[in-house]
Amino acid sequence: MDPVNSNSGIDLPSPTPGQPQLEEASTVVSAGREVSVYIQNQSPFLCLPYEIKSMIIRYLGFREITRLAKVCRHLRDLVENDKAVARAWYRRFPSPHQYQLKAMIAKKDEQQLRDWLAPFANKDTVESLLKQRESTYFPAQLLFTNSKLMSQCKKFKLVKKTEITHLDQVNAATLSIDGRHLVTASDTTAKIFGQEADGSWELQGTISHNNWVISASFSLDGRHVVTASLDHTAKIYGQEDNGSWKEKAIIPHIEQVTSATFSADGRRLMTVGPDHRVKFFGQGDNGSWELEDTIYHTSQVNSARFSFDESLLAIHDINAVVTIYGKGTVGSWVKKTTLQGIQFAIADISADNCHLVTTNWDGSAKIYSQKASASWQETACISHVRWLTSANFSADCLHVVITSNDNTAKISRLQADGSWQKEASIPHKRRVLSATFSADGRLVVTASEDGTAKVFGLQTDGAWLEKATIRHKKGVLSADFSPDDRYVVTVGNDYSARITELWKDDDDRMRVTRRLPEVSCLLS
Repeated sequence: MDPVNSNSGIDLPSPTPGQPQLEEASTVVSAGREVSVYIQNQSPFLCLPYEIKSMIIRYLGFREITRLAKVCRHLRDLVENDKAVARAWYRRFPSPHQYQLKAMIAKKDEQQLRDWLAPFANKDTVESLLKQRESTYFPAQLLFTNSKLMSQCKKFKLVKKTEITHLDQVNAATLSIDGRHLVTASDTTAKIFGQEADGSWELQGTISHNNWVISASFSLDGRHVVTASLDHTAKIYGQEDNGSWKEKAIIPHIEQVTSATFSADGRRLMTVGPDHRVKFFGQGDNGSWELEDTIYHTSQVNSARFSFDESLLAIHDINAVVTIYGKGTVGSWVKKTTLQGIQFAIADISADNCHLVTTNWDGSAKIYSQKASASWQETACISHVRWLTSANFSADCLHVVITSNDNTAKISRLQADGSWQKEASIPHKRRVLSATFSADGRLVVTASEDGTAKVFGLQTDGAWLEKATIRHKKGVLSADFSPDDRYVVTVGNDYSARITELWKDDDDRMRVTRRLPEVSCLLS
């Protein structure tokens, strides 16, 4: 059979010597017959200077770039040399989340980076990555590679790093961005632990309150901790140069403080209480914290949520109304709209500010999406059999996970038409209290009263596969990933907080090492 010419009658000039050409395609089988395809003419795109080609492919999305790399050897080399796949993957995250990921990398020295990559990459891969540390695109390349290796692992081997016990129930446990500090909230205290050179965890500071401590969390830089307590105060502690922790501010409310949250850059703080007030504090150049603004809400406030970039604020009140505020021209908050009939809580705002998910007592989670006109419209209703306990978006805003008293966590994905389609249901034997995504959105961890925390991972075919199960003696009250996804922090009803490290098994490590040089659509 004669070769099939792909020119379609278009006569282009012959390429000059030395110019890249599309190589001859391999023989393929079509309709039961072998067909050899020869491409004899030069692609105009390949004639462009490298800088222009590089600029063009940066306008493409992740899927388009991974497919472009399969066209020919020259385009594959162009994509690899330009780190185009990693950069396109990184661009999928909203800019505030990119900032957080960069900060996480910046907090690690060279040895910490080696230790972080060691569970998933061999020594040659690690050293090859570290040689690129001065590159502008180093964070994207490093994070993409680590995420890719973790997604290829079918099962995680669990390595218990530490277990910290208290005399009463632990309400919260959070790791700092560098993974070297842990804060726990239990009874009337929050305790700050630091990791020593030998890997052990030692108590470095205690924050005392006169009533139950509801929450405790770190600022993005890991240098500050804020607590919220039923004694009507929030307290901010900062780390000194000698490693000790010192009280920096006490923030009073008329009634109990139900939450205290740092902004993404750690320079501002929001406190919430049922006294109709949401307060905003800013850190001055001298390190002091001063009141910047107060919203006096018309009804008792149940909860409030910042958007990731702090441009939006959503307040849920006792009358089942969500009020959405936006930043005004002088930095004050301006009321934008209200949503009616939100019975339970605002669960989360997506990092791109486009979606808001709420939970209701009837077992339904409603997703509202912001339209071009800045109005908010209900775009999905995800139902469970019993009432809901939590809902969270992934960092890339493509998935939402919702947990319920019906013993399940459901994961749904955003479709091209704006709808949300269920992708997976994670079963437990008792009610599921929470579920959170990893920083790259490829993993989710659930916490259940059945004494387990399950880690599920997204596969290339869109399925979610169970990769690990962490067990406590009693129910698991909460579970979350460390900022670098290396650890899972779980809080048990057995008065303990546990840090578990994720590793690959030896078989997975060997298989992934052989596949690493390939460009593949693993992170669709």
